[in-house]
Amino acid sequence: MIINFLNALWAKILWLVSPDTLLSALGIAFALALVIFIHELGHFLACKLLNIRVEEFSIGFGKLLKKWGKGETQYSLRAIPLGGYVKPAGEFYAREAEITDERDFAAKPWYSRAFMVFAGAGMNYVLAFVIFFFVVLSVGLPVNNPKQIPPVVGEILESYPAYDSGLQKGDLITQVDDTPIQNWEEMVKNIAAAQENVTLTYKRGEETSSVTLPLNDDKKVGIALEPVYQKAGIFEALRIAGHQCYYWTALSITTIADRLWHKQAPDVAGPIGIFEIVGKGVHSGPEDYFFLIGLISVAIGMFNLFPIPILDGGHILFFIIEAIRGKRVKEKTLYNASSAGAIFLLALVLYATYSDIKRLRTRSAKPAAVEQTVQAQPSQEAAIPPVREQAQAPQQEAAK
Repeated sequence: MIINFLNALWAKILWLVSPDTLLSALGIAFALALVIFIHELGHFLACKLLNIRVEEFSIGFGKLLKKWGKGETQYSLRAIPLGGYVKPAGEFYAREAEITDERDFAAKPWYSRAFMVFAGAGMNYVLAFVIFFFVVLSVGLPVNNPKQIPPVVGEILESYPAYDSGLQKGDLITQVDDTPIQNWEEMVKNIAAAQENVTLTYKRGEETSSVTLPLNDDKKVGIALEPVYQKAGIFEALRIAGHQCYYWTALSITTIADRLWHKQAPDVAGPIGIFEIVGKGVHSGPEDYFFLIGLISVAIGMFNLFPIPILDGGHILFFIIEAIRGKRVKEKTLYNASSAGAIFLLALVLYATYSDIKRLRTRSAKPAAVEQTVQAQPSQEAAIPPVREQAQAPQQEAAK
């Protein structure tokens, strides 16, 4: 018992100090720091534009680790790297607030204060747009016509007949049974026409080999295509980048609204889920990794604009109410609303963390019955890397 425990502990220690784990940790830290810094930079630049004095620009919360700056603004780095803040002078904007300086946040009209608050989320969208633009410009646009896609293996899906067959990523399928094929569509049609088994002839380098796979009723063998991309011009990349910002925002909002409408709990990712996704993205190549940062930046920007007290969107809501009523909200009202918003956000984080842990436990302890179900009813979608897939393009199906 003790030996097994020590072996398991040693394995965990080796995993923690392994190059892959360290690279994942650095990737996570960089992604979060970049998204948070850009968000706070938006607030900071808006303050400068509106002539609002900034007392502190902080990356992180909690204990002060380092500070610098000799002017009116203190720049600081704090211990908890899960956020940050810009502290403008006179940031209280309740009806009872005393305005002592024209450069105070409270001294500005409601629309200036709303712009300053909105600027953080706005900069998140700017960051996402820039990332999407350069990814599309460097990678290109996916080819979606199966007649134009060569039958090259992109990925072997787990729990499918092809998984243990010896096929590898990059293999070129040249023949299905006795029929030569030239593209992905021909491969899918010929596999669908096969009976109990199908023989795939493939080329790997200069060598040609073949493998026979069993077929079930769905005629799915579990081969995902290797995505093919075509070069995109600057204007097309600009259009696609804008569309990506719109698409992921609209998809998130409609998905959340639909689940709430049907009285279902939203499927959200907490800190554990985000760390896991970003950690995997680090090892998927620079384009995938930066596209993922763009998605996170969109999510942060969108979420901060929700009209929940304590978030940027909640502050903007109070400014709009002030504009309609012609007077500022009372301090007690702001306090009560902010307390309720903080409790809601804490509950949301706890729920998201619980969902993350539940997903991890389900994944690591999948019962045999579930495995059999997966094999009997394989996925209909190919494992095309979603970070490169354009929102308007349909996914290709896995080979039949």
